[in-house]
Amino acid sequence: MTLLVHAAALDLTLAGSVIAVPAAERLRHARSLTEQGHWVHADRIEGSYRGQAGVGLDEVHELAGLPDVRLDVHLMVDDLEGDLAALPERGIARVTLQCDGRDDVVDLVRRSRHLAPEVWLAVHDEPLALARLREADADGMLVMLTPPGQPGHLADLSRLRLVESARGRGWPAGVDGGVTDEGLERISAAGARYAVAGRALAGPAS
Repeated sequence: MTLLVHAAALDLTLAGSVIAVPAAERLRHARSLTEQGHWVHADRIEGSYRGQAGVGLDEVHELAGLPDVRLDVHLMVDDLEGDLAALPERGIARVTLQCDGRDDVVDLVRRSRHLAPEVWLAVHDEPLALARLREADADGMLVMLTPPGQPGHLADLSRLRLVESARGRGWPAGVDGGVTDEGLERISAAGARYAVAGRALAGPAS
C-alpha cells in the first residue's frame, strides 16, 4: 500500500516537507502538494539545530504566496524571536515552535498568534511537554520522532507515547521525522491525525 492510499484509509492528514527536494524544486513541489490537498511543511533550521540546510526566510515568503497553500512553518532555530519578526504576516496556516528547553513558551505562542490561525509546539527531549502545551495555550503538539534538524535517523515510534498522552487530554497531535508507510498504523493508533513526510512523500513511489 502506498503512503498516500494508506494515510487516506486511516484519515491521516499528510504534510510534505519541502526540504526533501532540492531548493530549485521546492515551489513546484509545494504546488503539487497543495493541488493534492496536502499541507506544506517548511522547516527553518538554524543555530544549534542545524544538521542540514533548512528553508530560507525568502523561501517562506514565496511559499506563503502560493494560492490555497496550507503552510506549516516549523521553526527549529535558537533565535525564535528573530524568526517570528521576519515571517510573512499572511499566507501561513500554522506556526510550529520547537520549544525544547525553552522557559518563554507562553510569550512565544502569544507572539505567534498574529502570524497564523494555529500555533503548535514541537517537542523532542521535553519531559514537561504536556504541561507546557497547557500552560502556553497552544493549539496542538508535534512530536518529533527523530532529533530535530538532524538527517539520517529512523523514526523512534516509542515516542508515540507523547501523542497518546496529548490525545488522551483532548489536544490535537501530529508527528514528524522518519515517517514512512510502515509506521502509519501505529502512528494512527496512537491518536495522531497529522503526519509530516519528507522523502516518502516527495518520491515517485509515494
